[in-house]
Amino acid sequence: MAHYEQRKLLEQLMGSDSLIRLPKDYGEENEDSSVVLNDPRVCRSFVVGTCPYTLFSGTKGDIGTCPKLHMERHRILYESLRKEGTTLPDYERQYLSELRRYIDDCDYRIKVALARLEHTPEERAQLSDVIRSLDDLSTKIGIMTQEIEQLAQTSPEETTKLVIESRKLQETCDERDRLGKQYAEMLDNLGQAAQQKLQVCEVCAAYLSRLDSDRRLADHFVGKIHLGYLLMRTELERLQGVQRRNNK
Repeated sequence: MAHYEQRKLLEQLMGSDSLIRLPKDYGEENEDSSVVLNDPRVCRSFVVGTCPYTLFSGTKGDIGTCPKLHMERHRILYESLRKEGTTLPDYERQYLSELRRYIDDCDYRIKVALARLEHTPEERAQLSDVIRSLDDLSTKIGIMTQEIEQLAQTSPEETTKLVIESRKLQETCDERDRLGKQYAEMLDNLGQAAQQKLQVCEVCAAYLSRLDSDRRLADHFVGKIHLGYLLMRTELERLQGVQRRNNK
């Protein structure tokens, strides 16, 4: 189709005003009442890519209705202008900024979820008890060592007492070593238990059970929330790549 015929078709679809005013007055105030592409009420994310509000509608992640206007004719016009070589950098920047805001929030929730998986309050209490016992034994070993050294200096003839105290010191050291191994084993077991039970989806921050069936896990990966965040991450990566190339 010839260039003239394409523009005529777009005029029929969207009205001649939209094609006349863009990109000629791109960035200027719109003085008439018609909703043209550069109207501030128009959703830039919808025009350039996908509006996050529409990605999660009807799910537990529903964030409501987008306060801006979604008109398919604006999206068609944007694509037409882009193919003609007209760039609208403000639109891409606003879309990139919105994507980054949602992804940054998701990444923070992933970080929090991973931290929660490390240990439960009960597990942390158990570990704290063992650490406290280790500290007490270390203090006791220090005191016993000083007492034996002082006894050896002031009463070297009390060989029997020195031997007895040295054995007590060795027993205390052995107890601390045993408790240290117990602490290390607790960390390993708790970590393995957490990994066996739950994991965090690195795309959408949802908790997943490793014990779930393959069907249940597959349902998650084709779910609306997961696919929505996957789309946003893909778009963010694409736009950041374009931005890096433009900055060179």
